Amino acid sequence: MKKQILSIVAAILACVALSLHAPAQAGAILNTNWQSAAFNLASIDDDTTLSFHGFNSGLGSLIGVVMKFSLSETLYDRVFNLGSKASNIGNPSQIFATSIITVSGPLGLQSVNQLSTTPFRGKVPSGLSTIATASLSNHQMAPVQLNGTPASLASYIGANHQVTISVDGLGVQSGSLARNVLTGYDGTASGVVYLRYIYQVPEPAILALFGLGLLLLGVMSWRRRQG
Repeated sequence: MKKQILSIVAAILACVALSLHAPAQAGAILNTNWQSAAFNLASIDDDTTLSFHGFNSGLGSLIGVVMKFSLSETLYDRVFNLGSKASNIGNPSQIFATSIITVSGPLGLQSVNQLSTTPFRGKVPSGLSTIATASLSNHQMAPVQLNGTPASLASYIGANHQVTISVDGLGVQSGSLARNVLTGYDGTASGVVYLRYIYQVPEPAILALFGLGLLLLGVMSWRRRQG
């Protein structure tokens, strides 16, 4: 009987020890360090894929993913006048070019930046002309956040897992042109994408329940033997 009592006492002490040695930040909501990956689009209509490490579930429960990016970009709005004389364009609708840079990850995580040239109306000479230019230098996009649970954010979990983030460029152009004038756009974009995880450290109560479970097992074993 003495052995059974000692087992119960040991289980109680284990329960207390687990609670006392729980992490100081148990229950807290924390952020991992930022991961980063650079991209370089050789033209506006280009795309690339970046890889990031998945969340290490040993840290706790994943409850959010945060992404942001910085962007440097130049956009050129160009026309080519096939005629031998200057030609009027942009009437009634002015000519302008727009680029859209989209950075996206699993489960709909997405951030978009749009850049447009100044609308143009007027004469263009014969041959190729750049009618407007727009640019950004180290433009910082605000963070976007995806919230959830470990189950709903499973695409981001795994210490050795690669999370794929895609960067896509797209260009469009609009406006009124003379019959002998062609229009087009060109440009480049580069930047850095950042990713980090939001997680919660296990509560001390969870650790205490584990110890309590050991205690109950000891009591049940003792009672069976007494019976």
